[in-house]
Amino acid sequence: MIGNNMTSCHADVNGTSFDFCPKKACNINGTACSRVNFDRSLTTVATEFNLVCALDFIPSTINSVQIAGTLVGNIAAGQIADLIGRKPPFFASILLIFSFNIVGYFSTSWQVFAVARFFLGMGGGFFLTTQYCFLSEFSLARWRVWIVGFPSWPIQSSVLSLLAWLLHDWRYIQLMTALCAIPCLLAWFALPESFRWYIAHDKPEKAAQIITRIAKYNKHEEFDIDKVLDNQEEQEDQKYTVLHLFKSRYLTKITILLSFSWIALGVVSYGISFGIQELSGSIYLNVFLFSIVGIPSKSVALWLQNRFGRRATSVLCFIVVAVGGSVVGFVQTFNAPHKDELTNGFALVANMGISMAWGPIQTMTIELYPTVIRNIGFGSLSVTGRIGAILGPQLVYLNTYTPGLLYFCCAGISVVCIIGLLFLPETMNQNLNDKINEENRIEMEGDIAKEKSTEWLDNVNGYTTQSGKKVFTVTMADTSDTIHSTENIIFSTQL
Repeated sequence: MIGNNMTSCHADVNGTSFDFCPKKACNINGTACSRVNFDRSLTTVATEFNLVCALDFIPSTINSVQIAGTLVGNIAAGQIADLIGRKPPFFASILLIFSFNIVGYFSTSWQVFAVARFFLGMGGGFFLTTQYCFLSEFSLARWRVWIVGFPSWPIQSSVLSLLAWLLHDWRYIQLMTALCAIPCLLAWFALPESFRWYIAHDKPEKAAQIITRIAKYNKHEEFDIDKVLDNQEEQEDQKYTVLHLFKSRYLTKITILLSFSWIALGVVSYGISFGIQELSGSIYLNVFLFSIVGIPSKSVALWLQNRFGRRATSVLCFIVVAVGGSVVGFVQTFNAPHKDELTNGFALVANMGISMAWGPIQTMTIELYPTVIRNIGFGSLSVTGRIGAILGPQLVYLNTYTPGLLYFCCAGISVVCIIGLLFLPETMNQNLNDKINEENRIEMEGDIAKEKSTEWLDNVNGYTTQSGKKVFTVTMADTSDTIHSTENIIFSTQL
């Protein structure tokens, strides 16, 4: 939609008129072009506003403006969703996408279009930050991987590519996207607020209404709502910020380690995507192949997550990226025989690996953070992913001067992620936690329970005797990963 489809340059040299097109050149023998010609089969923003030659930096600048909007949306949506609920920012994202696609459609200059793209990026940031958390908080553990890992992105990309090929005009693409948002806005009247958000903010009555409504719809009339909510103790509602991501050693650890994986997702995904144009063969075929492989690869990741766990699947995905990136790096560095075929093939392998990695990393992020800071955590880590997305295209540029650099960097950061993931807890089949820094009760039998517990736990706050058992009380944030079980966590809602 923004791309440069310039085909030739027109200049008059010594009274002779020339039409010349070596790699979209803007001058002939040092004489600047008086006009440029475009491929009229496709109307882009560059065609519309003549963004070539001296203005050729503007399309990439508009892309950067949109990414900046996405960063703002990631940060703002995370805070807003944990402050006032999931539903308002989720539908605000759809409204932003609808409104500023209309603004983009009526743009009369590239400056107006750039402003529209900033707010579209913000809408995208709101949507990407809230949608997975919003939906996951309604689902059981085994279905969360489907919500996050379903190959919606490659399917949508393929459909958008098809429609763009049919429409051939950037304005109509904007209008089509805006119209698609209208039925999504109507879902406001059907979707309730997250009951987990109500529970986390000590509003059990409202949570009970939603849970009862869902149970009735699913024909579970015998569902005991009191049993689900009887372990919820009311406390003064607290406002949470990004600082709470570092409130304890446990939260600090998962925030730092997950940030490496999110940066890798951005660097590798955008680096390989922007590097497609440098591969041999038809760019249209390459784009199609790199998009379509996301569907089976994400489907495989869904099965792996429920079979072997989120962490193991993530490690496997980054191993695939590391292997594919290393092979391409060596092939490009040493100019190996069959360079083009090997580069295309193993770049495709690395792309499959990173496509698979998005699902388990996003699912782990949702499952590791408690409800009160889940959207803040997801939004903040999305920001680190966008930073990686900014770095990826720059590595593509540097790769033209140092062949293999892009893919060696992809392999190197994947190795770092593999090591970091080994220190994160597995979250498969775990209930979502709702609050942080609450107390955890560990039941142990026998007189040696106290001695064992002091070895396993950092902060034992004494114990009481209940039904002949000793119940030890510890600080939730200080529990060891080996006993970090949501079955024992107070304020965990087992739904």
